[in-house]
Amino acid sequence: MSKTVFLDRDGTLNREIGFFGDPNRLELLPGVRTAMHRLHDAGYRLIITTNQSGIARGLYSERDLTAVHSRLHELVDGLPLAYLHCPHHPEPGPGNDPGYHRDCNCRKPNPGLLHEACTMLKDFGVTLDGATVIGDSARDLLMANDLPITKILVASGKPIEDQRCKLADAGCAPDHEAADLGAAVDWLLR
Repeated sequence: MSKTVFLDRDGTLNREIGFFGDPNRLELLPGVRTAMHRLHDAGYRLIITTNQSGIARGLYSERDLTAVHSRLHELVDGLPLAYLHCPHHPEPGPGNDPGYHRDCNCRKPNPGLLHEACTMLKDFGVTLDGATVIGDSARDLLMANDLPITKILVASGKPIEDQRCKLADAGCAPDHEAADLGAAVDWLLR
């Protein structure tokens, strides 16, 4: 059986700076590259799952997002197997692209990106069994609620106390909390 780690992007891998489509604004958090190498060396498949409603809001394009992910891929030595994103936003608004305005199953906290990864990457041995999700927000962990997935909340992005409250309100308890990705990997590989 393969081991897979689903990683959130903003606040987990790179500094949380709001909506951006410029790869020059991407800044890895300290220790991320090393932590990802440790996971890869331990046999984990790394998959990035990220909400990117800035596309629906008209703030950047799919092409811009591809450039950001290409830059991230360079910075982490090409380790992620895949980058999956949700470009949708359920709320209409000024400047929103109507083609991306919808409720969908791929927007976290829905589990669609996890299931999409398993379908797209089954030939690489990606399954949910024994997988782990690591993220800085409640919605990152909630997408794995009721699935056979280890959930790790990191304090490197969004305010941790707010995320704990949101998780508690939803009846979802993380399997572990860590200061950042490096500490999460320490726990996972213990």
